[in-house]
Amino acid sequence: MSDRDQASRVELRWPGKHTAPPPPTVAPTLVETFEPRRFAGTSPDAPNILCHDDNLNFLAHLLDAGFGGKIRLIYADPPYDSGVEWPRKVRLRGANARTLDGAQRQQAGYSDIWNEGAYLQFIYARLPLLRDLLADDGSVWLHCDHRHAHHLRCLLDEVFGAENYLNTIVWRSQTARGAKVNAFYFPNSAQTILVYARNRAAPTCWHPPRRRIELSETEAAAAFMRDERGFFRTSDPGTYSFERLKELHAEGRLYAPYRGEIVIDEANRRVYTSNGGNIGVKYYLTDLGKGRYQVERTVDNLWDDIPGLGTTPGEDLGYPTQKTEALLERVLSAGSDAGDWVLDPFCGSGTTPAVAQKRGRRWIACDASYGAVQTTTRRLQAVWTKQSLSSEFPGEKSPGFAVYTTAPSQRVQKNLPDISRSITRIDAEQGTMEVIVHDVHLPALQDVAANLADVGWRALVDSITIDPAYDGKVLRATIADAPLKKRDMVSGRYRLTAPTLPTTVGVRIIDVAGGEHFVAQRVE
Repeated sequence: MSDRDQASRVELRWPGKHTAPPPPTVAPTLVETFEPRRFAGTSPDAPNILCHDDNLNFLAHLLDAGFGGKIRLIYADPPYDSGVEWPRKVRLRGANARTLDGAQRQQAGYSDIWNEGAYLQFIYARLPLLRDLLADDGSVWLHCDHRHAHHLRCLLDEVFGAENYLNTIVWRSQTARGAKVNAFYFPNSAQTILVYARNRAAPTCWHPPRRRIELSETEAAAAFMRDERGFFRTSDPGTYSFERLKELHAEGRLYAPYRGEIVIDEANRRVYTSNGGNIGVKYYLTDLGKGRYQVERTVDNLWDDIPGLGTTPGEDLGYPTQKTEALLERVLSAGSDAGDWVLDPFCGSGTTPAVAQKRGRRWIACDASYGAVQTTTRRLQAVWTKQSLSSEFPGEKSPGFAVYTTAPSQRVQKNLPDISRSITRIDAEQGTMEVIVHDVHLPALQDVAANLADVGWRALVDSITIDPAYDGKVLRATIADAPLKKRDMVSGRYRLTAPTLPTTVGVRIIDVAGGEHFVAQRVE
C-alpha cells in the first residue's frame, strides 16, 4: 500500500484497538479419528480436520503447518454480540420419548456477551490470519446480522482491501411471527453475509448459482406465455449479431409482440417485427411431465428462497444459531470446486463440514466449545456412514476425519464397568467381532424422564463409537452409531472387522446431555 493510500484509508476505531503480533502457537493433540476403512486393506487419503481450540491459536497453527494460501473458501459465522447466553437443547431420543421438563431442557451453550470494544477486537485479531490462509483466488464469507454488519465491513475493507469487496448477501433467515410481528420499526428477519476476495484480480473462483423452481401447469400459465413448444419467457436480445438472430429465428426462438411476425431484412442486415415493438428471445420452461414445469432463474444478492432452521426442523440438532445446509450448499457451490480445502473457524453444529463432506470438498473446522465439537463429530459420523451406503457417493471414496484439541484434559471419560460384559467376540477365525451394548446405567440422567422404563436406555444415548484396537491414547473409531434424527435411536448391536488378536476394544457412549462414558475391554 502506498503512502498516499495509507493516509487516505478510512479506519474504524474502538476502545482498546490494537494490532497484536501473531499468537504463539500450541500444536493441538490428536485425540480421535473416524476411519471406517482402517482394516479394509486400503490407505485412506489424509483426513479432514476438526479441532477443539480457540481459533486464534488454531489459525496461527494452520499457517505454521503450511496451509497458508491453500484454502479456497472460508465461511465464518462468529458470535454477533447479541447479548445472549445461548442455551443448548437437551432432548430424549425416539418417537415416544418424553419432552424434558424445566431447566433440564437446556444447558449452557455459549456466551455472546461482550465488553465495550472487545467484540470488534476479537474479530479484528482473526481477520489477518484468515486472509493469509486464503488462496489467491479464494474468498471469505463472513456471516453477521444487523448489530455489526456495518462495523465488520469496515474491518474487512481495512484488512482485505476495499478493492477486494465482492458483495453483500442478504439472507431472509426467518419470517416474522408471534410477538415479533409487533416489533418497533419493523422486525429483523434477515442476516448478512459479507463476501471478500483474497485478490479479486486473480480472478476469484466463481460458479454462478441458478435457482430451479418447479411449477404446476396452472402456475406456469399465470406467469408465462405459451406456444406450440411450451411455456416461455422473453428477454431482450441485447447485442446479438444479425447472424445470431437469424439462427434463433430458425430455431423458433424469436418472439414478435402484438401478434406480429419476425422480418429478416438481408439487404440491411436487420431483424425486426412487422407490427412494431421489440424482438424478444424465447426461453422455455423445462417440461417435467405430468403437468409440472421447471424454470431457472438467476440468483442475486437477496436470498429469500433458502429457509432458516425454523422452517426446516428436520435439521435441528439442538445447537443454538445453527444454519441450514441449503445455505452452505449455495455458498460452497458458488465459491469452491470439488477437492478444494474449505475452512470454518466457528463451526458450531458442523453445517459447513457436513455440506463439504457431501459435496466432495476437503474441510477444516474449529470451535472453542466442546459441545460444538461433540455435535459436529456426531453429525459427520452420520454423514460419512450414510455416504458409505449410497451409490451416489460411496464411502470408500471419501476420507475420514481427525479430531484434535489443545485441552485434552476436558475430554472426561467415565468408565462404565457394567457394559464391559456386553463386549463379545464372535467368528474370530473369520476376522469379525460383535459388540453388544445393553441396558446402560446413566444415573446422572435418571431424573430427566419420569418413566424411563417406558422409553428405555437408548432414549438417553446420542451416539456409540467403537475402536476395535484401542491403544489407550487415541480413539480410532471404525464404526459409529450416530443417528441425527431425534426419532431414531442407537442400535446397541454392532458387527465389525476385527484386527489381529489379542486386542483392546474401546467403546464410547455420549448421552443426550453431552456426558461421555468409556470402557476398554480386552479381547483374547
